[in-house]
Amino acid sequence: MNSADKNLQLLIDILKPLLGIQLMKQILCVVLLLFDVEEKTIIERLGVSYNTVMKYSQLIKTDKLHELFEDRQYRPRSELEDYRDKIIEALDKNPARTLREAALIIEQVTGLKRSIPQVRNFLKKTTTDC
Repeated sequence: MNSADKNLQLLIDILKPLLGIQLMKQILCVVLLLFDVEEKTIIERLGVSYNTVMKYSQLIKTDKLHELFEDRQYRPRSELEDYRDKIIEALDKNPARTLREAALIIEQVTGLKRSIPQVRNFLKKTTTDC
């Protein structure tokens, strides 16, 4: 094992527990591409696919590297969030004794009909946010 291999292995050993395998491979692949390491060497050393290396290389060439690290996780958002303050105000004026009553108040305020479990989840989230 030559000096470069030892240094790469040391870097992998340091980054793996901190970042996880996928993010570590992404970062190392980009760094190696920036240092003009051959694609074949990157594929062999990191165990990534040819398509991955080519994709990262293209992102570097087009100055779009930031796209690789953007958060693209889907997070659903309730439509009720847009009416949160109005709903809280209405429930403060006329407290609901049951979830069904709360659902009716929410429907009157927003025009959005929601099921009992949806109302329960919204109210739990709303009261823990306050």
